[in-house]
Amino acid sequence: MSHTRPFRIDLPRSLAAGCALLALAASAVASTGTTLPSSPSSYLGQAAHVRQAVDRPWAPAAGQLGNLRHLQITARDCVVRLVSGTENRVFPGTGRVLVVERSRLLDSDPDEQPAPRDVLLSSDLRLACPGVGSCGVSTTEVPPAPGIGAAGKVCFTVQLASAHDLLLGGDGLTLLVDRLQQPVLRIAFNPGARMRLWLEQADLGLLSIRANAPALVGGSGRADFLQVASSNSASVMYLHDIHARHVGVSTTTADTQWSIRIGAETKAGYYQPARAAGALAKHYPIEIDGPIDRLEIALGRVDPQPIRAATREAALALRSDVLVGAGPAPEFPAAEPRLLMAASVAAALPKDARERVAQIAARHLPASVRITEVALWKQGGRLEGIAPDPATAREVTRRLAASGEFTHVSGGSGAVARDGGYAISVQMRFACNTPGQTSNCPPGDPAANGSYSTAQVREALLQLLGPTITLHDLRRDGDHYKLLAEAPSEAEARSALADIRKGSPLFRVSISGYGPSRLGTTTEFNAVLVLTCAMPPKPDGICVASAAVSR
Repeated sequence: MSHTRPFRIDLPRSLAAGCALLALAASAVASTGTTLPSSPSSYLGQAAHVRQAVDRPWAPAAGQLGNLRHLQITARDCVVRLVSGTENRVFPGTGRVLVVERSRLLDSDPDEQPAPRDVLLSSDLRLACPGVGSCGVSTTEVPPAPGIGAAGKVCFTVQLASAHDLLLGGDGLTLLVDRLQQPVLRIAFNPGARMRLWLEQADLGLLSIRANAPALVGGSGRADFLQVASSNSASVMYLHDIHARHVGVSTTTADTQWSIRIGAETKAGYYQPARAAGALAKHYPIEIDGPIDRLEIALGRVDPQPIRAATREAALALRSDVLVGAGPAPEFPAAEPRLLMAASVAAALPKDARERVAQIAARHLPASVRITEVALWKQGGRLEGIAPDPATAREVTRRLAASGEFTHVSGGSGAVARDGGYAISVQMRFACNTPGQTSNCPPGDPAANGSYSTAQVREALLQLLGPTITLHDLRRDGDHYKLLAEAPSEAEARSALADIRKGSPLFRVSISGYGPSRLGTTTEFNAVLVLTCAMPPKPDGICVASAAVSR
């Protein structure tokens, strides 16, 4: 790499300055007229889009880790530094680095492109491959890079551009997450002992930390959502210098030490599954920098206290030990101009499918209805929100059904008071698998100003019926059509009805019947046809017509 000019990453010490991820994301969202509030699922969607936005180099012998998705770090008595980068890359420091590529056999989407990578980094082959067949697809040793990390104290440094799941293991492992900016970072500890983590001025949409092994954790910075959990009583979590709007603490074992910050806009909760209160609550301590009474808990189940000076001092001591142990930041080779930091990629992302549904639904609802969540599955989803009163809540289903954007709408409610209003939950079905895709319903008739017309339905029927079937009558009756036709025989009448049922995306058969004609020489049949879509797809609708698709 001697031909590349090294440069020093000099990220700002103050999170108030510079192009922080959350500020970038907020400006991008504002430009698209967002309706949905941020949520863990929206940040996970951003993380997936960041990974899929560009095909990053996969060259493990050079330390290049491709479109990294899941990263496992397993090392003993080792300090590892994690920083933001324009690509996913590992640089050896004081020791060797093995890159193990994991199999994609269990991927939910095996056809995802560019190919996502699941990688394990280790300094020891015995840790990387503890059993027969445990070394995955490939194992590569990364040679030291001249001039990079030679003067540092870390075993290796990892640049992250797209990975959002991080699994840590190994006795005595220390990780410094140094000014990382990403939509999501989910960290899990298991297995190992004496593990330490410090997040220095992190800037994240969703930060999740789970400890299933003894871990000493602390950090500074900010996150929109901070989710922390422990199932190990030897865990210590100093999180009071992380500014978050949403904090969720969960523990399945007693005696984990917690400290968090509750600011003016923070919504914080603590969950533990034990049913007994009183003396047992003393085994679920939590120290709070801020108003204690704003911690949402079941009465008497945990022991909230003001943060102690000793806790602040212990967190500062952890920070000092980790930073001193990691030493100065190394110099890295110049980045490829085509590659961008995760923060910049996230800020430029197009509107996702959930946001598309929320914005389109909002067109047809009163401004007083606040949409809080959209969940999606194949050809459907659920919209949740808050209406100002029960009457408005009951109107939501009718308005969405009348919009013509959905093939079916049900639910609504409005009976449950919540968040200063009344909760609504509506089930919807779409005419495409995912919002923004091509609609199963055809475009409208240009001769009818883009609406569906009787002539269009007649033409679709004639293409299905064939030359031996005579169409006697087709007339519109409200939101459906009635047809009367004649076939040479009963078998051909049944066949024609079967062709109609499965042959056109424009309509479906609601009811049908057949019988002898008046003269008894032929068979008459009738059917009621219901339009699959109440209205043709729009270029900016939930599902779009094929002629309007631009991608």
